[in-house]
Amino acid sequence: MSIVSRLGSKSVVVRRVVTVLAALSAAAGLATAPSADAAPGPSMPVEFDLSRYQPVDPTTFRSVAYVDNGRSFFTTGRWVCQVGPGYRYVGCAGRPATAPPNAIGAVISDDQQGPWWARTDQTYRFGPKSGFRPPLLGVGKRVTIEGVTCTVPRRDTVACRTGERALIFTPAWHKFFFPSWDTLGPGNNAVDHSANPAPRYLPPRLQYWNQLPANPPAPK
Repeated sequence: MSIVSRLGSKSVVVRRVVTVLAALSAAAGLATAPSADAAPGPSMPVEFDLSRYQPVDPTTFRSVAYVDNGRSFFTTGRWVCQVGPGYRYVGCAGRPATAPPNAIGAVISDDQQGPWWARTDQTYRFGPKSGFRPPLLGVGKRVTIEGVTCTVPRRDTVACRTGERALIFTPAWHKFFFPSWDTLGPGNNAVDHSANPAPRYLPPRLQYWNQLPANPPAPK
């Protein structure tokens, strides 16, 4: 075989190897590239974007009466919420339009359960026993008490979160947040929270995710 033919054969082999490597690289790129249609992670709802709200002194909301057991209370004018007596316990009284007919409010317990609807046939009590008058938490304000942060985004809206659990009340709808592991699915046929309304009743920004983003973390 002549030198020219040997060089020609080697050139063909090199071109084939380069072609195969290029094809493999392209396939790997397709396998690892994120899908353009993949849903993004949850974003922080404006109700819990603390940079939008002015913090207020939590001590004014705490009842010192023995019968109130160390709880704190506030009103927004429409909703009355209470924090305590334990760490990351919170409940808000009232019934948005999407709540069950016998609901009297919703409760989060210890960041482990909830939000649950409290109902008329249960013994859960909202409001102080002592006659303490809950101070007003005004629009654009926030307060953090015992690992619970509550905000008043609008005159008719209240939002409270613990760690991974949260609730938003408006006259027209409610929205509950809970950890991803606390979701019905394979191997999990029971959950520790009440249901959200059908997506059509919620603002588009709140229709997809039932979890809050990990960052920034909730105040302690």
